[in-house]
Amino acid sequence: MSRESVIKLIESAENDQNLLKQLYSAQGPESILAIASTRGYKFSEEELLSVMQERQLSFSTDVLSGEELEAIAGGKGDVKATYNDASKTLYFPQKKK
Repeated sequence: MSRESVIKLIESAENDQNLLKQLYSAQGPESILAIASTRGYKFSEEELLSVMQERQLSFSTDVLSGEELEAIAGGKGDVKATYNDASKTLYFPQKKK
């Protein structure tokens, strides 16, 4: 189990749309751990949350924060908000190009 495995999973998701969709629809850390396990990644919930905090990734609810709403409404385009009926989804900010 390692933080490096979490980072590798995130990097893999950037290049694998199927994995990215799975992570977006994850309903919390337990779901991500299960997805990661099926792909051979091994890490703890604490390691996952630590890397997510470090990289400013979060589990978001279906309610947008004021900052997210402003970014979308203001056309800034650098915030990726996801929505589904699940209580939590993984939120990855878009990289600036």
